[in-house]
Amino acid sequence: MKNNIKIKIGAMVFGLFSMMSCTDILDQEPVSITTPDNFWVSQPNAESAVAGCYGLLKNTLTDNSAFLYWGEFTGMTFMNSRSWISDYIEGSGNYVLAYRDNTRDWKGFYRAANWALAIEKHVGDMPDTKFKSLAEKNRIIGEAAFIRSLSYFYMARIWGDVPIVTDVIESSDQLVKEGYIVTLPREDEKKVLEYALEAVNKSIGLLQYSSPADPRWAIQANKGSAEALKAHIALWYASRDNDNPKMIAEAIAAATAVINNSNASLIDYTTNIVYDPITGAASNVDFDKMCIGQSKTGLFEINISSDVNESFRVSPNDNTHTGLTLNYPVFKTVSGSAPYIDPDFYGSEMMDSNSDRDNDVRKDLFFSEYNRTDESYMKKYSQRTKDATATDAYANFSESNILIFRLADIYLLRAEASMKLDKSLDAVADINIIRSKANVPNYSGATDRVSLTKAIFDERAIELVGEAQSGFDRIRMNYFSGVNWSNPARNAKEGYFWPVAPNIISINPAITQTDYWKGKL
Repeated sequence: MKNNIKIKIGAMVFGLFSMMSCTDILDQEPVSITTPDNFWVSQPNAESAVAGCYGLLKNTLTDNSAFLYWGEFTGMTFMNSRSWISDYIEGSGNYVLAYRDNTRDWKGFYRAANWALAIEKHVGDMPDTKFKSLAEKNRIIGEAAFIRSLSYFYMARIWGDVPIVTDVIESSDQLVKEGYIVTLPREDEKKVLEYALEAVNKSIGLLQYSSPADPRWAIQANKGSAEALKAHIALWYASRDNDNPKMIAEAIAAATAVINNSNASLIDYTTNIVYDPITGAASNVDFDKMCIGQSKTGLFEINISSDVNESFRVSPNDNTHTGLTLNYPVFKTVSGSAPYIDPDFYGSEMMDSNSDRDNDVRKDLFFSEYNRTDESYMKKYSQRTKDATATDAYANFSESNILIFRLADIYLLRAEASMKLDKSLDAVADINIIRSKANVPNYSGATDRVSLTKAIFDERAIELVGEAQSGFDRIRMNYFSGVNWSNPARNAKEGYFWPVAPNIISINPAITQTDYWKGKL
């Protein structure tokens, strides 16, 4: 069982939030929003508020597995989900038919960000004496600022230019002025990133480092989580601004702070490997702990745990992240719609064509039946508990956390930043640290930027498979090898971003469509 605290929306907080966010502020529908004066009066209430904020972020990312569509399937590295949505992305390269409300609409992120901003405002105004200590007050504000920053960073990576809302929406008067609905235009992507950086810097200044012994470890933000987020934002900004050297330096500094101070440590996949005597399947205690969550290598995760009522039934062919990644024998059947590791995808070809990967232990640990067509699948979401009295797969409950940031990601992010500053020795050193944990020999290839870009992308592709990074990695690194929906003409018009939902544009005329998608929806 996980040693954690419950991160769920309490009844009082949910009621408050339902008044504050019964509509998306950017849908521009008149609403009546009030804030009870007697709510922001105690630390327990403030804790409930930030727990609700985590819940909103979780719902946004996991609703119909949106995080996989945004950050994983578009990368076309290993996994073919065979979902009808993914088929349009991976096959025709046309996102238009790949739409459901959760993937095309940004309202979930704005709700999380607005609620976070409300927490920052109201908790900041509360007397220090209402808290156990000033550090506790700062922690709550810092966690809210982290969620606000992460929400905007996701939007920047998914849609590019998005509106920035700097006021807490608590009154309909803020939406309706002089009889007209207030409209907000999309802001330049770099301005969005600057807003996210401002929020994460605030978070870093208020939070403290944690350790794996803390019950909040990884499932609530700490200083290491915030520095990991800053490293990502700064490097994304640099990639969108002609390799801005200041931002690259900030990315390296933040990544180095995580590596040196976060108290997280890497997992050595080569130790404590156990093979099933019947199936030959490999397992590793530390890898299993990583997938269950709150392991020594985690920095920030979405909590999935049945013991605190934050899980769901695992079933085949549904639109959860388990249904989109698990295959036989978890679900006992193999069908034409079951997910599998596609041998024609970039990752499989990369692993098979590089002799350095022959003994890469991640093939056996991360995948089931790696070389078995139509039955291989990724195991990162296979951790589950089962009702002992039940006989069917439907009684399985997910226990696999969704990994947002972990230490290996930050090493490889720093390698990428070093490469961009032409510090090839530093880049290779970080690559080799990760390779050494998987029984892969040191990198011996060329160290020009093109070669190192491929080497870093390849390492991220295998190490972070299923963690919804590869789709974003391709945009940040401008590396689209093996992606059949990408081409120079489309990329020149930012066609790698998702289009803005037409209903948003129809309600808010200040919103304009991304160039590539104009006339296509």
